[in-house]
Amino acid sequence: MMRRMFPLFAAALLALQLAGCGSAGNSGASSANPEATPTPPHDVAQVSGSAAASSPGEPVLQRQNADGFETQITEAAEEVVGALRDRDLERLAEWIDPKEGLRFSPYPHLNSSDRIFHANELPSFNDTSKLEWGTYDGSGEPIRLTFKEYFEQFVYDQDFASAPHVSTDERIGSGDVPFNGTDFYPNASLVEYHFPREEDADLDWKSLILMFVPSGDEWRLCAIVHAQWTI
Repeated sequence: MMRRMFPLFAAALLALQLAGCGSAGNSGASSANPEATPTPPHDVAQVSGSAAASSPGEPVLQRQNADGFETQITEAAEEVVGALRDRDLERLAEWIDPKEGLRFSPYPHLNSSDRIFHANELPSFNDTSKLEWGTYDGSGEPIRLTFKEYFEQFVYDQDFASAPHVSTDERIGSGDVPFNGTDFYPNASLVEYHFPREEDADLDWKSLILMFVPSGDEWRLCAIVHAQWTI
């Protein structure tokens, strides 16, 4: 009888030992770090602000949309050249960039002697005071003119609003005086109004270059540059 009961007793004892080991293993796992937080799956991981933020790009009005850019800069230039044609200094002042002011350059090579006016500083056509505007090409003599005299000689000496050739961000007229406008205004865009040389006529080529800088979501006038054939 005892021989029959011994195998059953041994099996029961083994079962009790196995159950105890499993319970101890589970108790150790839960007590090792009771405050542990499960690692989130990859699809809900957060991106840091520096990685998520887009890098600073070019000004708002740069050429992300070529057609839109062309329209904006052309419309701005048409407004400015119309104000110059009408001798409307109030309209012109509205386009002057508040930070850069408005530079007047008698030739395509800009320099430190150029006159710069802010919107509330523009002289009137009735102002009789003589100002220096740089030096004449060739002679090197100082350009001493009233604002009206300068305007008629180095701004609107042709009806540029009706010029036969108009270009955006591309120079048309070329001569021995290099254009360095983008050295002064790296983010600027330009519109050039150009009269070509006429055969058998006294008129050689002339250009009016309007330079604009981005200001928020608008273009603002920063320079009026005169260009012409020079010796």
